[in-house]
Amino acid sequence: MAEKHILLRAVWSENWKRAYRALRADRQRSCDRAALALLRRESSPGLRVKPIQPEKFYFEARIGSGDRIVFRVEADTVFFIDIVEHDDIVRYQRRPRPR
Repeated sequence: MAEKHILLRAVWSENWKRAYRALRADRQRSCDRAALALLRRESSPGLRVKPIQPEKFYFEARIGSGDRIVFRVEADTVFFIDIVEHDDIVRYQRRPRPR
């Protein structure tokens, strides 16, 4: 019998969608694999999921040597916030201010 994967729900921000469209096709495929692994709650050494310091509000997951997925998990939902280059991850070190 095939193993059944129960996926978390996904919410994609406008920043995410814009960044995803800007990726080359091969990077999009890598991003798809990483996002699906997050939704399936699969761990992989290449994904390298970790909190973004110092506030640990956002998490990052490695797409490849340069790109990172910025996300949050709340209950049964993954909120995909952005896709950034490794050096730009500092933008997400702090919790956003309430509006």
